[in-house]
Amino acid sequence: MSVLARFVKDTRGNFGVITAVMMVPLAIGAGGAVDYSRTVAAKTKLQAAVDSAALILAHDARTSTLPQLQARAETLVTQMFGSSTTGIASLKSVALTRNDKTIRIVAAAQAPTTTLKMAGMSAMDMNVASESAYGTRKIEVALVLDNTGSMAGTKITELRKAAKNLVTTLQGVQTDAGSVKIGLVPFTTQVRLDTAMKDQAWLDFATYGVAKASWGGCVTDRNQPFDVTDAGAALVPAVNCAAGTLARVVPLSTNFDALRTSIDGMTAGGNTNITIGLSWGMAALSNAEPLTGAAPDGSADVEKFMIVLTDGDNTQNRWSTSKVTIDNRTRAACDTAKTASRGIKLYTIRVIDGDANLLRDCASNTSMFYDVKQASDLDAVFRKIAQEIAAIRITS
Repeated sequence: MSVLARFVKDTRGNFGVITAVMMVPLAIGAGGAVDYSRTVAAKTKLQAAVDSAALILAHDARTSTLPQLQARAETLVTQMFGSSTTGIASLKSVALTRNDKTIRIVAAAQAPTTTLKMAGMSAMDMNVASESAYGTRKIEVALVLDNTGSMAGTKITELRKAAKNLVTTLQGVQTDAGSVKIGLVPFTTQVRLDTAMKDQAWLDFATYGVAKASWGGCVTDRNQPFDVTDAGAALVPAVNCAAGTLARVVPLSTNFDALRTSIDGMTAGGNTNITIGLSWGMAALSNAEPLTGAAPDGSADVEKFMIVLTDGDNTQNRWSTSKVTIDNRTRAACDTAKTASRGIKLYTIRVIDGDANLLRDCASNTSMFYDVKQASDLDAVFRKIAQEIAAIRITS
């Protein structure tokens, strides 16, 4: 047999040769996955930056020139994207266009590769776009927030931060005075009103023998069936405050600084009655007594929202400590808020604990229910809700 024939037939060492040859594409594949995941993460951040910039710039779309909007778009996207992606990706371009109803931002960025360079790919490109319409729709938002004892510690701290950021986001899309109004309803088994309301005819000091002169502002559920609504002739029973530190209800307001201060004043203590929070949320979004700052129900140019947050089960109302009994009142209150005549869009948020099914059913739809697994995620949830509300605000 010739030398050449023996060489062809000899298979010794083939595995080592094949392994060596295959190591290159295997290494490229593994490294490529890393490059790809980094690029996807950067693209997500770029999309978030462009979305936020579009919402912000819709505020000034009617009053700014196109060059002014373009310059601000470049600044905003650069600030929001660049600070979180240094060394991972670089922004290449930001372009803004505008018509009589919509602004559109398109941005491009590039992420340098590492391993994929061996395959001839030195960078990965990413392109995103976002649109925001601008108009004159008004929004009214009631923040109905659990201030019970189980919210103590990290939960109440994160809630304060998240709620204040929501206020700031919505303040940023206010184009005209009064076009954005926000109210606050901290709740336990009671809610606490401004004591300046003590002479209002709708208050009842007799049922619980509360002295008007020393009343701390706290009230409890109205007589059934009026406990699940803000309407009807039943009076509001004044009670002695179970916790003198319970933050007061803030009717719809455009004083956003004062609202943030009130949110900062929220403390945790007491038991849970979601129903009373819902009923006063409805009151905040009504133009009838006891709170009268909202637009009439059915106003064509107004969108109403309620955001209800809790971290626990119903434990006590005026009549009962039975969870099932109180849950039935909560369901009835949710149904009232969501009736077509009220027109309230209802978000619900469960923080770690509580009845997920009750809160999911309470929301206007399942996509408006958020099940938060850790308190630190609250800010992201509130920002998402704020962006959804803002998008409706600036859509004509």
